[in-house]
Amino acid sequence: MNRAKQLLFALVVILSGTVYFVTLCPTVEMIDSGELAMAAKNLGVAHPTGYPLYTLLGRIFAILPIGSLIFRVNLLSLLFTAFASGFLYLLISEIITERSSTFLEEGISAAAALFVAFSPVWWDQGTTNEVYSLNLLLISISIWSLIRFTKQESIRWLILSLYMLGLSMANHLSAVYLIPGFLYLIIITLRREKTNRSSIIYAAAGFVFPASLYAILPIRASFKPFLNWGGVSDPYFFYKHITGWQYRVWMFSKPWEIFDKFGAKISPAWKLFIGQFGWIGIILIIVGIVISVRQSRKVLIFGALIGIINLIYVLNYDIVDIESYYLPMFLVSAIFLAMGIVCLAGLAADSTSKIKANAIIPGVICVSMILPIYNLLTNFHEQNKSGKTAARQGVYDYGASMETGGLALVENWDFYSPWLYLRFAENYRPDLVLIDKELMRRPWYIDFIKRNFNDVYERSKPEFEEFRGYVELFERDKSYDAVAIDKAYYDMLHAVINNESKLRPVYTNALDDSKFLAGFNPIPCGILFRFSTANTFMESPRIAFDSAYWIKQSDYEPRRLAYLLSTYYRAFQSRSKYCEYYGKQDEAAYYKTVGEQAFSIAKRWPKP
Repeated sequence: MNRAKQLLFALVVILSGTVYFVTLCPTVEMIDSGELAMAAKNLGVAHPTGYPLYTLLGRIFAILPIGSLIFRVNLLSLLFTAFASGFLYLLISEIITERSSTFLEEGISAAAALFVAFSPVWWDQGTTNEVYSLNLLLISISIWSLIRFTKQESIRWLILSLYMLGLSMANHLSAVYLIPGFLYLIIITLRREKTNRSSIIYAAAGFVFPASLYAILPIRASFKPFLNWGGVSDPYFFYKHITGWQYRVWMFSKPWEIFDKFGAKISPAWKLFIGQFGWIGIILIIVGIVISVRQSRKVLIFGALIGIINLIYVLNYDIVDIESYYLPMFLVSAIFLAMGIVCLAGLAADSTSKIKANAIIPGVICVSMILPIYNLLTNFHEQNKSGKTAARQGVYDYGASMETGGLALVENWDFYSPWLYLRFAENYRPDLVLIDKELMRRPWYIDFIKRNFNDVYERSKPEFEEFRGYVELFERDKSYDAVAIDKAYYDMLHAVINNESKLRPVYTNALDDSKFLAGFNPIPCGILFRFSTANTFMESPRIAFDSAYWIKQSDYEPRRLAYLLSTYYRAFQSRSKYCEYYGKQDEAAYYKTVGEQAFSIAKRWPKP
């Protein structure tokens, strides 16, 4: 790697990293952020597929003596994403330069890499702790080293490439859809140049060896860490955990629908694609694809294999937060975008005299740099998460709704995962107990309750263990009684409510489960509802609701905030009617007003 390339690599990393740092989320995020931070802190077992490599690297950063725990793991994602942008530059440069690179090609490669680095989904990986940032880095290095192997035919590059691909799969199994493209390039390269069998075995071993990282999961599970998702010390549950068994209901559950509802499924994907590159970027990508048909057919086939398989995968995976799964497609699109710019620059140079052509080169690079600047300015407001604190505020609102020593059975992972972090990393309201009602369907979570809230477990132990006995038959794919499982589940929930209500206030936000609420009439308290048999008015702390704050927060993640604020609206309106019934007109008016404010914000966006 020459000096100029090293400097441009550093420039791309520093520029993208600086932007990510300025826009870094200052606290815990929604969804998996809190859980992953705690898994890193305690070297625990995270949700399927376990992410052993991310957890190990996260543990290293978790013990650094700088800032809060969440800042450290957010910083780790920043570094992963910034270096992924740098290796994307090296990858693009490697592909669009045939022999010796030129100033024009290097400049275009850097511009294309920064253009993608400042696209919404890529940028998002660098501002909060998630596993996809590490995947980006490993995939970028893997493809870059694979391209070097195809050009230099040195087995060491193939070993590095497959090793990085193996590490990527040890981080997130979605990397599996890169394999067909890799096999294609490897096979056509090996056909061209004879390679001894031992070298191929070394390369294959480099791919398989990282899988041993998954052995960390049962080893750590045997020590019963804070998060011990899936009970993976059992070989059968270990297998189900690393293969994502619990997600099968969303993955290829109805593959024929991709044809029956192709328009409905492809439309969001197309909108997301346009949102990353804009129409100018789309045109350049198309030009790059067309030119690759004539000049670089193997790159076209390689990119098509990754892109098409990636698209089939995501179109058949029915989850809300699917955007990050498109990242490999965005990465290969950046290659064709750069090829499109080089093609247009070549056409411009060919249409002018040699003297004018030399003058065009700096101009083309300057024009190319407009692309990342455009993406930076266009996406900065949306991606600037330096003020994003909705997850933390949601947890605080839970706490403000509960009296001292309260327990809540909740069904909102968006706030429960952040609560895990705030409670056990920052010691927020240690008097409170929050239990995820839906996770109680899993035996491993019963063990979590037993370890961390043993008094709750002991008071309802017979019901906990009866449910465990029934549900483990289902989870081990043995003959099971679905009716018995369902009954034992609700018996367990009702036992917790009845036993804990004798000692402390018990709350919930799960108002849509009629079986859960059967026999109860929860009273609205803040954004939660309290189980009570009292026939007199129940006082509750008044929840502050700052509409200006929530309007600003809704800019970050509008669809998810729309749903969450709709739950605020329901609770506030219920409290208003409750207060009005008991003649508490002042409080009724307050909750009616803030409820309407919550609704006015929520209705601007469709639910996710």
